Amino acid sequence: MAIIYLDQYHTGVYQEHFTCEQGMTLYHALRSHGYSLSGATCAGTGVCRGCMVMIAEEGMECLACHYRIHTDELHVQILSSVPEQHILLYEQDPDSTLVNNHLSSDDPGLLSAAGQVTEASYGMAVDLGTTTLASALVDLKSSKVVSQAGCMNRQARYGADVISRIQYACEKEHGLTILHDLVWEDVNHLLAYYQEQGYSRESIQTIQFVGNTTMLHFLLGHSVEGLAAYPFSSDLLSACSGSYQDVHIQTASGRSAFVGSDITVGAAVLGLGRTERYDLLIDLGTNGELCLLNQDRGVCTSTSCGPAFANSVRNGRAYGSTLLDQLSEHYRDGDLDDTGLLHEPYFETGIICGEYVITQDTIRAIQLAKAAIRTGIELAAYELRLPLEEISHVYLAGGFGFHLNLDSAFTLGLFPKELYGRIQIVGNTALQGAVRLLTDPAFSKEADSVLANCQVLDLSMNKNFQEFFIHRLNFPKDL
Repeated sequence: MAIIYLDQYHTGVYQEHFTCEQGMTLYHALRSHGYSLSGATCAGTGVCRGCMVMIAEEGMECLACHYRIHTDELHVQILSSVPEQHILLYEQDPDSTLVNNHLSSDDPGLLSAAGQVTEASYGMAVDLGTTTLASALVDLKSSKVVSQAGCMNRQARYGADVISRIQYACEKEHGLTILHDLVWEDVNHLLAYYQEQGYSRESIQTIQFVGNTTMLHFLLGHSVEGLAAYPFSSDLLSACSGSYQDVHIQTASGRSAFVGSDITVGAAVLGLGRTERYDLLIDLGTNGELCLLNQDRGVCTSTSCGPAFANSVRNGRAYGSTLLDQLSEHYRDGDLDDTGLLHEPYFETGIICGEYVITQDTIRAIQLAKAAIRTGIELAAYELRLPLEEISHVYLAGGFGFHLNLDSAFTLGLFPKELYGRIQIVGNTALQGAVRLLTDPAFSKEADSVLANCQVLDLSMNKNFQEFFIHRLNFPKDL
């Protein structure tokens, strides 16, 4: 018998598993256990090439119909299928993020007697994330948010992070066009949702986008060749505007090729850089972006977390860091050591936690991601010659961070222990900033200037990165 661990949606976490007989093809094993390969149309004859998978143990892609199972276990990522798009509805607690939260409103909309939303002027704010798109519909007259929704970013089939998508866009014929079209399919999916809620397409006059620099390139169909190699340049760092199907669209300014407008507007929402104190903003997601600054100087940078944190959205609702909670609990119980090595009886099978399995590969992905974040924080402080103890406030933004259990994060060494007790979880500041750009004309100037005094730190070229990173891979021993 063999155990097959599956990563269906490119999250980097093998969330499901099943057993099957050795000797059968992987295609028939998947089909016999109810897994659909939507791209496969030739019933396993090898003609359509629609059943492509990645075999982690062998580090290669292959056709599932050509691969015969010959080992006790396999870790398989399905490459060919794109999940059906679904709307993610976000619950917003007015007290859970910021004072004067622009995303909290008890106004369900301006309804007529017939139950339809009356004709008015609306704007849609969109945070273009690597894993998800989050949006809010704003009444431009009252500046109130009347509805919110999000959806998965289906570009994930072409890469879990921006680096792999940049490679796809540069190397594959029509790759950029494919990724551009997928962004707009997802945006149109959100527009269709609001239309179903009674807000006519014609009444949505403006769409304000924020996001990482790469996603804005894909949105506008702009070449990403400058983002593919050093010195990693972009000519889309200034705010720009245009039109799409009679709707006015606009983007916000970013700071560098990998520090985008989601960070600039987030820092402006939080009022960073206005005093002598040093504050730190961390946006946790597929790309970990951060800025550390005061009124005189600062550092901003980005580090790739890969898909390790992408499982924070599951079954259409944000659940946060369940994986980190489980892993930290088992680490405290001694089921794995500080190097991440699983002990018996979990060494062979992994730790089964309901819907997913924590395998050695899962732990390694978490270690790489948390070491990247920790290194980014420490190198930013090092560049400023700033002791970590002198950082006044730490703001944790992003969908993953919203439900993060801070005790679990410190147990696994995601943050330096010097920051304990200083972290405030602030929700999706990027989306809040996009709403502000729609409703507050003066806010655009704040967003453009907030990181003006910040040095851009390129971790890939930093001579200290490797040393810092290696020392942060292990879990802390002093629990």
